[in-house]
Amino acid sequence: MTKTIKIINSLLIGFLLIGCANNKTITEFERILGKENSKTLTYLVQDFENDFLADEYPNLATDESYERFLEELIDGNGRVWQEISNESRERFAKSTLKYEIYSVPDSVWIERDTNKLELSYSNIPMVKTRLKVLIPDGTFEYNFSESSFNYKEPIDEDSIIKQYMNYVNVNYVGSYVRALNSIPNKSRFLVNYLNIRDAAGIISPVIIASRMLDSKVDFNDYFIRRLIVTEIAY
Repeated sequence: MTKTIKIINSLLIGFLLIGCANNKTITEFERILGKENSKTLTYLVQDFENDFLADEYPNLATDESYERFLEELIDGNGRVWQEISNESRERFAKSTLKYEIYSVPDSVWIERDTNKLELSYSNIPMVKTRLKVLIPDGTFEYNFSESSFNYKEPIDEDSIIKQYMNYVNVNYVGSYVRALNSIPNKSRFLVNYLNIRDAAGIISPVIIASRMLDSKVDFNDYFIRRLIVTEIAY
């Protein structure tokens, strides 16, 4: 066997080992996330690629389309939510996956009785939100949050409540974050992303896009594509 053939064989074996390791990582990620949640997430990724990216950037390869999408988002030219199909938005809204990723408002009201506010220093009304949190045993817990707002009478309560009902927070115990944490040999970007998410909660899509581009992430990567879809598209 010549030296050249030995080198080629070594490279082939190396690629096979890397491929097997990647497949094992994806399998474990999907096991933790759950079968139905994984199917939903794969559907959302494929729909984003085939319905949105392909229409927006017909002359680019898929990985190049992801990169261009992030660049335009940072420049303020990106448009995505209004372009996502109603079918996909409804599927995500009704899915368990949504609750695995986010804690979702269950009810919102304006609390005027300052004795009922956790923030004892507050002497003005605040927006109180009850958040529905899916926990690992499949049941829901409820957390409460308080937020200040531009208080000025008369208050348009319906408008404020509608606004806060659209806000979500991170589900810190959901299968999504547990699946992400299970990934071995995380990239620097993924490590930083998880640390920021754990400390600060929801991250601005523009910040995520900027950090991905600065980190020169691989847009062919299974996990990077899913992060773009969950953190930016939806």
